[in-house]
Amino acid sequence: MTQPEGALPGSGPAQSDASLLPMVARNSAFVFGSQVLIRIVAFAFNVYVVRRLGAVQFGRYATVMAYVALFGIFTDLGLAPYSVREMAEDRSRTAWLLPNSIAIRTLLSLAIAVIAPLSALWLGKEDDLVTGILIASAGQLVWAVQGPLGCALIARERLDYDAAFSFVERVVFWVLGTLVLVSGGSFIGLIVASLVAVGVRAICSGWVLLRRLGVGRLDVSVRHWPGMVRAALSFGVSSIAFTLRNQFDTLLMSFVLTDQAVGWYNVPYNLIGMLLLLAFSVGQAMYPSMARAYVVDPAAMATLIRRAVKYLLVIALPITVGGTILARPVVILLYTQEFEPSVRILQVMLWALPALFLLELLGRLANALHLERELARVTVINAVITIVLDLLLVPTLGAAGAALALLGGRVVNLVQNWRLVNRGLRFGIRWGEIGRTVLAAVLMGGLVFLLRDAFLVLPIGVGALAYVALLFGLGVLTWSELVQLGRMVFVRRVPPRAVEAGGKCE
Repeated sequence: MTQPEGALPGSGPAQSDASLLPMVARNSAFVFGSQVLIRIVAFAFNVYVVRRLGAVQFGRYATVMAYVALFGIFTDLGLAPYSVREMAEDRSRTAWLLPNSIAIRTLLSLAIAVIAPLSALWLGKEDDLVTGILIASAGQLVWAVQGPLGCALIARERLDYDAAFSFVERVVFWVLGTLVLVSGGSFIGLIVASLVAVGVRAICSGWVLLRRLGVGRLDVSVRHWPGMVRAALSFGVSSIAFTLRNQFDTLLMSFVLTDQAVGWYNVPYNLIGMLLLLAFSVGQAMYPSMARAYVVDPAAMATLIRRAVKYLLVIALPITVGGTILARPVVILLYTQEFEPSVRILQVMLWALPALFLLELLGRLANALHLERELARVTVINAVITIVLDLLLVPTLGAAGAALALLGGRVVNLVQNWRLVNRGLRFGIRWGEIGRTVLAAVLMGGLVFLLRDAFLVLPIGVGALAYVALLFGLGVLTWSELVQLGRMVFVRRVPPRAVEAGGKCE
């Protein structure tokens, strides 16, 4: 698709920083609020699953999910980020992008549902692993519907709906998953429960898009497919490289290490994933706004990015420092002594957290700036670097080597992405603020270290209070700034685009 010139059709006056900031703040709040609730319960459920399954069975579950995720990247081919950007720039495109994305992904999912389990059988995987892979790969058909529906909601900046349906999905999964585990079921039952939950979410998303938001008459036509695939190809290359990089460590360990070692590794890996909810919330909320701001007001986008970088580091740095100090009591308390080897892995992974937080933002920013080809090249290079590190470190250092490969690969990727987006948009990072944030985290870490042998609640609580006080004392945050953010979240304004959208929109 060619980039439109000037304002979007029917968009009214170009929106400035004054309107974009509240929109992003409200969307972030919707996503974050639902994600906090989801993650708190998901965290407890994950602990229950790990304890119930044990290191070996949990390792097999992680292996199945990583294996199917690797094949699953070929069911999208970059259509998700491409369609979000295109539908955000011009909402009338939803009528043909949505149904054709579903059609393409359904055909690709059918192929994967056959290839994935056959390949596992050919590689000599155990029967229960093959069965799990068969069910999970067939479940890609459900995601072929929900994926595009979720993209359409995000593109319309209705993250309130998407967040609510995500919560519904998780509740269904928790209820069904708990019933599976209580009745003595295996990890295969968890896979079935997750697919039923995704199906419920897809029904909710489709109903809202068709009945409440009025996407228009759907136009399914094969003539759109070649153009869509070509336009999404750069996104697809990035997605394939990204997923390969993220899943290769678990797959490699499943061949060269034990299932138990895979379980030890994936406990901290999942913890890191849960901590990423804040960065995910900000990045997801900002993506459609960034895509639109690139067309109507690039200066406003620079302000958004500068603030987002500061807030992401304000959150990530204390978790990194404090988590490293308290890793052992946290792991033992949650997962029992069986997961003692996970402590060292978690301590290494935590230092990748600041980079992971910023990458959630910078990757979406590159797509919004129409730098998807350059981003694809960077992501492929980084995937190669990370895979080489895994091949060198995992056979010699085991699961800890995979954690070191993750850390090294993400730090390199942060440098790559930073240089890429800074060429497309100079957003003027205030390094003084970042330096003071680092200082606050270090001082907080010293206090937590002194209290490390106390009951876990004490160092965490005291450290959190001290860190907040340091942020204000060092001038990283101000009360007026917090008040402004609060007003952005809770004071609702309906922009001119609401009429065009056929209802209220964020």
